[in-house]
Amino acid sequence: MTEHVSGRDVLRQAKELYAPYRDTVAQAEQRVAIIRFQPAENDPPEWKAKLEASKVSAEQKVKSFEHLGFEANHVVMPPGTTRAQFAEVLERANQDPATRAIIVQFPPPAHLQPLVQRMDPAKDIDALTKGRSPYTACATAEGICRVVEPFAGDDPVIAVVGSKGFVGQGVVTTLRDQGHRLMELDAGDDLRRVRDADIVVSVTGNPGILGPDHLRPHHRLVVDSGFVPQADGSVKGDVQREAYDIPQHLTPVPGGIGPVEMATLMERAVRREVDPGAPSWKVEPRPYLTKEQLAHGDQEPSKTVVAGATAGTAVAAGQHSQNQPRPGQQVSGGNPIAQAAKLRTGAGNGGVGPGTAGPTAPGPSAPARTHAPNPPMPPAPGGPSR
Repeated sequence: MTEHVSGRDVLRQAKELYAPYRDTVAQAEQRVAIIRFQPAENDPPEWKAKLEASKVSAEQKVKSFEHLGFEANHVVMPPGTTRAQFAEVLERANQDPATRAIIVQFPPPAHLQPLVQRMDPAKDIDALTKGRSPYTACATAEGICRVVEPFAGDDPVIAVVGSKGFVGQGVVTTLRDQGHRLMELDAGDDLRRVRDADIVVSVTGNPGILGPDHLRPHHRLVVDSGFVPQADGSVKGDVQREAYDIPQHLTPVPGGIGPVEMATLMERAVRREVDPGAPSWKVEPRPYLTKEQLAHGDQEPSKTVVAGATAGTAVAAGQHSQNQPRPGQQVSGGNPIAQAAKLRTGAGNGGVGPGTAGPTAPGPSAPARTHAPNPPMPPAPGGPSR
């Protein structure tokens, strides 16, 4: 049974962590500008769907920043917005000392996209200014990598589908800087190659691009960052619903990476404007099975390990993980999905329930690599001019 990694839980955690800063922010009367674009009635349906997703995201950002005590200036640019009009809105936000951050919802119309680079980089909280922002990746990409990290302690292969897109590039750069092994896939590539990966991250925004032909029970985590509103009010992600029960863990759509993005932006804002040492939200470690463990389900119990989300977590001598078979207990063969679920949840084993991280044995040894579990610290208040 697939366990969902809930972004809503992450956002709830972030709101609790940063609630104590609300009064300080509110007293400073600080603003965040959130700029988005409206489609025209005769625009193609695909473009309308993208801007509808942009609208949903902008509205979520308004709620998140207002929760922190910021005034959210939600600017809606009408159809037919000219370069001069967009430039004027950006310049006004650049010059306003009370506006501490600017976010332009993507995608803007093609003829306006180059103007985004006129944003004051010091106010670029979402890494839109091509290397001039204080942040190396957008909030979505950082959030994805932080969701991946607890599942990547044993040097897995991580497939990034949509690796050349804006979010995909941020994911690739961040994971590569952390020393992970990557499989980069984009338009024209054979996506069935993800079968060979241990973790799959999909950031294409192409509904249903991954399905049962791509995902496998040995995928310890599948991150679906797609979000495309449908005419009937539903939302589709990159992963087909028919494949939701295949991997061991999955970020659902909706309720997955979207709220994680909001939590990341909230953390950045608090660290930037109030407390550079503010605590980070975290995804709790969860047990998972490696490809090798699933392939050798009939191995000796002493060699059967349910890999924890953090490598190097040792089990004391003579003490067994709650999710690990006890001495003499055999791992049953049969359906690998059922077997994985049984071992993950400790069913019939006195183990922990779904989604609860109990003590874990160390995963397979991995070569030394640069490990950066914490997000980058922004400049302290009073740093570069805004």
